[in-house]
This record gives sequence, C-alpha cells and structure tokens, in this order.
Amino acid sequence: MAPSIYAQSDLDITANADASAIFQDIKIATEGTRSLTTFSVTPTVNAAYSSNTFNGLWSSSLTHLERENEINAEEDTFAEYRYAANWQPLDQYLIIQANGALNYQNYSAANFLVSDFVSNSDGLTKTRSNTLSGTLTFANGDWLVAQGTASYSDTESERSALSVNNGLDNDTLSFSGTLASGDRAKRFIWSLSGGYQNTSRSTSDTGDFISRSGNFVSDAMLLKDWGLRLTATHEANQISDRTDSFASVRKFNSYGAGISYRQSGDRYIAITANRSESDLDEEDETYIGVDVEWALSSRTSINGAYGRRFYGDSASAGIRYNAKYFRSSFSYTEDVTNTSRLLADTENLGVFVCPANTISISDCFQPSSLSYDLGTGEELVQLSSQNLEYDDNIILRKSANTQIGYQFSRITVGLTWRYAENDYLDADRLQRTYSTGVNLAYELGSYTTFVAGLTYANIENRGDTTTNGASDNLSGNLGISRVFGKYLTTDLTFSYYDKEGDLAIDSVYGAEYTDRRIAFSINYKYE
Repeated sequence: MAPSIYAQSDLDITANADASAIFQDIKIATEGTRSLTTFSVTPTVNAAYSSNTFNGLWSSSLTHLERENEINAEEDTFAEYRYAANWQPLDQYLIIQANGALNYQNYSAANFLVSDFVSNSDGLTKTRSNTLSGTLTFANGDWLVAQGTASYSDTESERSALSVNNGLDNDTLSFSGTLASGDRAKRFIWSLSGGYQNTSRSTSDTGDFISRSGNFVSDAMLLKDWGLRLTATHEANQISDRTDSFASVRKFNSYGAGISYRQSGDRYIAITANRSESDLDEEDETYIGVDVEWALSSRTSINGAYGRRFYGDSASAGIRYNAKYFRSSFSYTEDVTNTSRLLADTENLGVFVCPANTISISDCFQPSSLSYDLGTGEELVQLSSQNLEYDDNIILRKSANTQIGYQFSRITVGLTWRYAENDYLDADRLQRTYSTGVNLAYELGSYTTFVAGLTYANIENRGDTTTNGASDNLSGNLGISRVFGKYLTTDLTFSYYDKEGDLAIDSVYGAEYTDRRIAFSINYKYE
C-alpha cells in the first residue's frame, strides 16, 4: 500500500494574543515632557507546513493601539505579515522559492532604533516586498557542474505621514549562473560566473538601474599544490533613459595572472597581478589581487578577496566559527545597489534558531549540530537589522555585519555589531551607520526569565543642508517574564529610548528626546 501523503507531511498552526498597557514619559528638548498611556492588543497567527518536497511558513499579526494623553485620545491599527516557501519538485535539481512581507519601517535612517508603533509612528512607512525565484542545479557531474537562478521581485512602500518624498514602487529582474569544473578535475580547475539585474524605478523619472557582472577563474596545477592562476572580470552599471553624465555605462574590465596554492576546493590562496580597463582613463592601471578561502576545521572557515572595481580599491571578507555553545559570523561586502534590491535580497548571518514571530531571545536556541535542519515553523534569526533610507537613489554600499551567540545552562547571550556606508553615486551625499548591541536572557527558575537588551547606533549624514547632521540613538530594556501553565505568559518591562543630535528628519518629536516606558503584558498562546 502506498504511504499516505499526510504521513509524510506536517502542518502546524499556532496563534497567540497579546494585550499590553504602556505608560510613557517623553521628554522633548524643545517642548518639555508628555505623559501618555497606550493600550495595545495584538493577535498573531502562524502557519507552517513541511513535507518531503515543500516547506512553507506564514505569519500575520494585527496591532491595535488606543492612546490617551493630556489633550486627546487616538487610535491606530497596523497589519503585518510575512511568508516563505521552498519547493523542490525535482529533488536537488530544481528549487522554487518565494518570500515576502508587509511591515512598517523607518522612512528615515535618522530614526533607527527609536521609532515604532508606540512612538513616532508617523515616521514609519508601510512596505511590501515579494520575491519569486527558481534555481536549477547540476552538481553531480564528474567534469562539469552548473547552476542557474532566475528571480523576480517587487518592492513598494508608501510615503510616511511626515515625508514630502515619494515612496518606492520598483520591480527587479535578475539572472545569474555558474559553470565550473567537476570533482574529477584535479589538474585544471576553473569556474565561469555571470549575473544581470534590471530594476525599474516607477516613482520618478530617474531611469532603470541595470547591472551586469562576469568572472572567470582558473587554476592550472603545475607542481603538486602549486598552480598558475588566470582571472578575468567584467562589471557594468548603468541608468537608462537619462541624458546626464550618469546615463553612460560605468564599465570596468580586468584580467590577470599569478600563482595559487590549493589543497582542496575550500582551502586555497591565490595572488595575481591584474591589468584594468575602465571608462575612466585614470583608472587603467596594474594592481595586485588576492583571493583566499580556507577551512581551518569543520567548525571554522575564513574567506576574503581584494582587488579593484570602477570606484577604486575593493574588498570582501567572511569568517564563521561554530562550537557547541558559541557561534559567530562576520561578513564584509561592497556593492552598487539601492534600497529595493537590499529589501529583496537580505543578508542573514543568524546564529540562533527561533520559532516564527519570536520577539525575545529567550525563546531561541543554538542548534546542537553544525548541519542542523530547521524544523517546522523554525527560522534562523539574526539579532540586528540593516538601517535603510527609503528612496530610489543608487548607492555604493560598504557594509560589515557581526553576529555572536552564546548559550549554556540558564544563560543566552547575543552580541551584534554592524557598519554601513552609503555613498550616493548621483547625489552629493554620504551616510554612515555604526551600531552595536547586546541581548541577554537568564532563567531565574523553571517559569521565570530575566531579559535585557541594549543597542546603540550613530547615524551620520554628509551632504546638502537638508540632510546634513548626526544622531546618537539608544534603545534599552529590562524585563521579567513569568509563565503560568502551558499557554499563559506575563511580562513586566522597562524600556528606555534616547535620541540626541541634529537630525530631525521625519520625527514628530524633533532631533532630541527621551522616551521612558513601563509596560505590563499578558500573552495567551494557542497550539
């Protein structure tokens, strides 16, 4: 008898309702102190399905707020959802993925960490993003392996209540592919990769953003682990339908030769001398390139590259270390991109596994093995987010991201550090964000948990007089969580938010204010 499809699948539906009373004192530098009382109700529904070929997750919530102050009362409602699906109809050969979300984000990067539904909600923008992709992989060839991906994404955001600028309404079409030598190729090892992206920008007459890239690398092994390396790269970025100087293609080509030391596919070092050819005459020169990937052990690996692109020196790096109780990830990347592409293709260096819609590190855990397979309704989560500006500008983004997690016995700790520099290529503007944070959960007993978190960010804008300035933003919390039975949880939390500086963009409270809160919450879970 054929096995039932239901015996091989797993459908999990959970729901919970959260009710909170929030008492606030907001001290505004230019106006004095405001006292507010907010009552919040948030029902949430999560659905997860898993079978031999399909995994899917849906999570939705509706937050209703009723706020009272010395002058009047007001109400707000915010609906959010997110989803992710992975279908493998042809075993490992074909993977179809879909993911998307509707949520609220800071329209201005100056309000990072300090704006939410309770404070400065007029500075938030409703954002929708959806991505559909398909990947074909032929990885079992003895002499040749191949992979190709096609994806389509759309991103849309509404203008915030405080902004005079338009939101986003962009579509991105992407193609990428790789051809490489197979496992039996020992003396001549090569790979050829390429990519194409076209982002249509509908909210303004700024033209479509088009990117092309190609890369060829080969190692001819001449003496045991030593070989001759040949490289060639191509990169081009263009904005179509423009008549100014940026409409021309910013093209950069290079080719080079050098030596490589290779022990295996994940243990090699190469140094090359390269000659560049660029649209800009002053960029044509010889430079040294470095390419490193080295697995120090099954738990630790590093990779990095150094070379040139059309804007000058370029680098990338990554470090990953995993142990039983301690996990860490670091990455550094440089890319020419915009907000729509960053929303459609987010980086995830998560070191914790969490249930869907988790809001506290106390609900998360570190997997027991290095090759942990996510269970139904589980996600790999990183504890910090990128700080974005919701506009259509093309930027050269240099970003670093560090995620560290430790879990042992009763304690769980997460540490984060991020850096991002956005150089606006068709505007006189530069934006930098430094942020660092710590999250802690400690089990005081079988039913009681102490939680704490502190995150600091420095945001700096350089450019015209309307965007020039800096802001130091701080977000912190201390709380006690108590479980009653299987389904009921109560929380008492003290929160502190502080914004200092001279960036008042999209902030109803101005450039400097302090927000103190005490919140009591009751959460009921249904499984």
